Amino acid sequence: MPIQGIDTVAVAVSDGRKSIAWYGDVLGLPVAYIGPEAPNPDPKVQGTPENPGHWIELGPRRPLTRVHLCELGGKTEPGPTGITFLTDDIHADYERMRRQGVRFLSAPQKMDWGEWLCAFVDPDGNELDLKQPSASFSGGA
Repeated sequence: MPIQGIDTVAVAVSDGRKSIAWYGDVLGLPVAYIGPEAPNPDPKVQGTPENPGHWIELGPRRPLTRVHLCELGGKTEPGPTGITFLTDDIHADYERMRRQGVRFLSAPQKMDWGEWLCAFVDPDGNELDLKQPSASFSGGA
């Protein structure tokens, strides 16, 4: 049986509670699962956004890929993640996110292969990409 895809992609964050809010408010990713506090051995007991355990997943229902916010006790090394979020309107999302205080490393640029791409950072300095595939591009700048 072949590999079916990627389930989660981990992003190191310094504060799970703040990251749940940022990834939810700015990127619009819904909470999919929050694990229990580490001392609680019962996997059926879930944490909450106000009191999350170590394992936090945001994103759509499976089988689509989710983001795993991985709090490492304040030990993060921000930098490129290689994670790219898709959008149908990169210019509108770029402006919306900028109004929310997101720091972009580049404005949307049309790539030689026809897709639009730009880079931004989360509150911990993790570098993420935003991409509009060429198939969904309907005009504009």
